Amino acid sequence: MHTGSITRAYWRYTLPAVTALMVSGMYQVVDGIFIGHAIGEPGLAGITMAVPAVIVLLAVGMMLGAGAGAQCSIAQGRGDEARAALMLGQGGWLLVLLGVPVGGLLLFGGETILTFQGATGQVSRLGGDYLMMMAWGAPLVMASLALPFWVRNLGAPRLATLAMVTGGLANIAFDYVFILWLGWELQGAALATLLAESFTILICLGFLVSRKPPIRLRWQPLRLGACRAVLGTGGASMAMYLYLGVVTVLHNMLLMKYGGSVQVAAYAITGYLLAFYYMLAEGAANGMQPLISYFHGARRNPDIKRVFCLGLYTGLGFGVAMVAALMLWPGHVASIFAADDAELLAAAALGIRLHLFALFLDGFVVLAACLFQAMGMGRQALLITLGNMAIQVPFLALLPLGLGLTGVWLALPLSNVVLACVVLAMVMRQWQRLGESGVGLSLAARAT
Repeated sequence: MHTGSITRAYWRYTLPAVTALMVSGMYQVVDGIFIGHAIGEPGLAGITMAVPAVIVLLAVGMMLGAGAGAQCSIAQGRGDEARAALMLGQGGWLLVLLGVPVGGLLLFGGETILTFQGATGQVSRLGGDYLMMMAWGAPLVMASLALPFWVRNLGAPRLATLAMVTGGLANIAFDYVFILWLGWELQGAALATLLAESFTILICLGFLVSRKPPIRLRWQPLRLGACRAVLGTGGASMAMYLYLGVVTVLHNMLLMKYGGSVQVAAYAITGYLLAFYYMLAEGAANGMQPLISYFHGARRNPDIKRVFCLGLYTGLGFGVAMVAALMLWPGHVASIFAADDAELLAAAALGIRLHLFALFLDGFVVLAACLFQAMGMGRQALLITLGNMAIQVPFLALLPLGLGLTGVWLALPLSNVVLACVVLAMVMRQWQRLGESGVGLSLAARAT
């Protein structure tokens, strides 16, 4: 990062990150395929109603991973290795201090969340089974997200990729055994996830405590000020995931009201597709974050701009290609999850066309939030995430009143169009502060 090619450095970090998170997204898709074919509509609806509670775990893990990782990289860029080690140690403390109580909240509050969304009967039972298993493994879920961040920030992006790919492939194998072979339904899906994430944690932890990284994960005294810096920097990542949870809850409630459990199951299919692209966008963001944080610490503004442009090309380019494929073949995509259920297939094909036509804008928002977060501007990143929620909720409240079920499906893409315009203005303002505007941002402006 001192003298090498910026493009080469970007791809060195981004390709492993994108690969790892796309594998993660792929095994979520495979989860849906196994559940859709083995359990059918009740299984897809049950796991979709359980997802908002599980997202709380993912949100905390992402916050600690991004927060400690960014602070560590900024300190390294300034040549302050002692502070970098301190920040990494605070991330370890926070994993322990937050993991158990958050899991307890899920264990005792999961049923309430399912009931609030309107889950009943078999859907409620299946969702509750999944939540119980995930709550007991809460620290594992959080660590499986946080540790690859730290490994990547410490200069080993390929190892972070290997850890996540190993976990992803193990999850697919365990899914086959627990869901299809043993018939353990959603309990099996949760157990498969937890066991697979253990592989990821062991690989990352072995590296972090070894002599290989420039900064080792070792015991550090608990410093509240440093913890606040980690939480403040990573807060935007947590809020982004919590936003997804809130939006999922609202969609589940409205789809139950206007269409029933079949529509919720169709929403699960669109959710798997959205998660797959979201993981790719997160991968591009995770790849550029260590570079932007380092260059920010080293006060190399032109290099920050170059890395962000490369991130836009990656995230938006893939997003546009994926949207084109989904709009052309929605029925074929839906049939991957539920080949024998005509009613579910029709609902999913309609949902894909209405719900995902502006999918690539999610990638732009994720990359923009990462830009601010990587530069230690946690408030701006958090504002983007909270704005996402604030804009989407009115759309969800008003559109169904006039358009019914169609309004529920359209709320996300239409709100994303509005949000992307606001975020673009924020990015352009920051771009001017970094120096003369470049071609990449102009491309982003035209794309949004």
